[in-house]
Amino acid sequence: MDATPAPRPDDGGTAGLTPAPAGAGGDFVVVEDSGEFSYYGSRGALLADLEYVGEAPCILDRSAQTYRLELDENRHLRMGPPLGPVEFHWLRQALADAREVHPERHRLQRADASGLAGLVAGLFETLQLERGTDAELGLWGLEIDGLSTRRNALADVDRLLAGNERLDTVRVTDPFGHLYRPVWHPKHRHLGHAGFLTYVETPARAGTTRR
Repeated sequence: MDATPAPRPDDGGTAGLTPAPAGAGGDFVVVEDSGEFSYYGSRGALLADLEYVGEAPCILDRSAQTYRLELDENRHLRMGPPLGPVEFHWLRQALADAREVHPERHRLQRADASGLAGLVAGLFETLQLERGTDAELGLWGLEIDGLSTRRNALADVDRLLAGNERLDTVRVTDPFGHLYRPVWHPKHRHLGHAGFLTYVETPARAGTTRR
């Protein structure tokens, strides 16, 4: 996949995004050469997992700055200098393609963000929640037939809803306050309950606020 990180005046807006120095503390999203998205909680975790320069055509931090891998004088992988903000339309299309190819890995379907800041923030949030990488993000809320309950992680929500034949009565709220309706995707009609759930964002109800 060919990343296009060069900034453009109309690329969705970069207001409020502050560039961070290469290798600064923080977490990252990697768009791999396969087109898949991966989340890493630190630069060290990223470098320990990747094996060659071309494996990560685009590395993205929370300020929307992009980086690529390079080799140091000892031929060890390191992150290169920042290349500028990621191109908004490229990132949005790359994410849409990844969701289409591997919907089971991108199960939180947020409404389209109107600008780069919202797209990047939502990408980091959903990848953290889908991968179960941070137990400190907060609790999930479920409303089933008018009864409310709380769960620690998306996997716990999945287990609670497994086999539920009345998902139309269920609403799920993630730790960031986004409201979803669950949708069951059977892998094969003859395999019974084999399949996976996705969660489609719905408009927040009156009186509901997001943190």
